[in-house]
Amino acid sequence: MNKFFLLSIIIFCAGIKSSAQVIGAKEAGFEDGQQPKMDKPIRLCTYKNGEVLFVDFNNNAIRSVNRKGEVSTIVGGPDKKGYKDGAADQALFAGIHGVAYDANKDIIYIASATNNVVRKISDKSGQLYVETIAGNQAEKGFQDGEALSAKFNSLHQLLLGKNGEIYILDIGNAKVRMLKDGAVSTVAGNDDQSPLKADFKYPIDMAFDGDNIVICDAGNMNLYRLVLGKTVEKIVTGRKLNMPHGISSNGKGELFIADMGANEILEISNKGDVSVIEDKDLNKPAAVLVDGDVLWVADLYNHQVKFFTISK
Repeated sequence: MNKFFLLSIIIFCAGIKSSAQVIGAKEAGFEDGQQPKMDKPIRLCTYKNGEVLFVDFNNNAIRSVNRKGEVSTIVGGPDKKGYKDGAADQALFAGIHGVAYDANKDIIYIASATNNVVRKISDKSGQLYVETIAGNQAEKGFQDGEALSAKFNSLHQLLLGKNGEIYILDIGNAKVRMLKDGAVSTVAGNDDQSPLKADFKYPIDMAFDGDNIVICDAGNMNLYRLVLGKTVEKIVTGRKLNMPHGISSNGKGELFIADMGANEILEISNKGDVSVIEDKDLNKPAAVLVDGDVLWVADLYNHQVKFFTISK
C-alpha cells in the first residue's frame, strides 16, 4: 500500500492506546480506490459490510470507506452539483451535511444544508434511486406539517430513531425536528412554542446515548442531553469546548467529541472527565464515529478520513 495514502501511526491518551490509519492524500481531489482523494469529508455513519459512509462536502458526494483504506463513491461527484431527484447516476446534490443509514431497509438518508431537504437513496429494481422525502428546495424557512410542505433552514445532521422516526438538526432555525409517518414536527428548540425549550445556537451534530440524544452546539460551545418528551439538559464537562462539531457515543456512557476549534478529539467519561486523543496532524476535525472497537474521524481540512483501533 502506498504509505502516502494509508499511514499507520500510534496515538496515546489517558487510558487509551490506539493504532491509527490515515486514509486519503493530504490534498483536495476526487478519486476512488486504494489511493483516494477527497475534498472536505464532514460527516460519518456506519454502513454495511463493515464499511463507513462519509459526506465528501465539496465533491457533493456520499462515499464509502473500509478498513483497508479503499474508497468508493455511492452517489454524487464534483460534476453533480445542483438539485435533481431520480436515478442515482443522474441525480444532483449540493451542500450535503448529514448522512444516516438504515441497515434494515438498506436506505441511505442525507440532509442538505443548501437545498434544505431530506432525501433517501434506495434500490429500485436493481438501480439506486434518489428521492426527496421532506422539505421544499425552493423555499427555506420554518414550517411543520406534511413532509414535502415542511420548511427547513440549513439542515446539518440526521439520526435514526428506534420506531422509524428521523431526527433532524435544523441549524438555521436552531431546532431539533422529527420526520415520522410523512409529517415533520419540532422536538426541541429555542423559542417558547417548542415542546422543549433550549438555548441552542448552532446545533450541528447528535448521537444516541442510551435512549437520550446528545447534541453538540458549535455556536455556544456546549453539549446538551435531550431526554425525549421531557427535558433538555446542559452537560457539564471538566473542560471548556471550542467549537464542538462532531459527536459519537460508545453506548457505555462515554462520548467522543470532534472539537474543531481546538483541533482535538476528546473522550468524555460518564463522570464528565475529559481526555485528549493526541494527533498533532489534525486540521479541523469535523466528525467522529464509534464503530465497535474503532473510532473514525473526518479530518476536514486535511481531506482525510482516519480510524483508531481503541483498546482500554
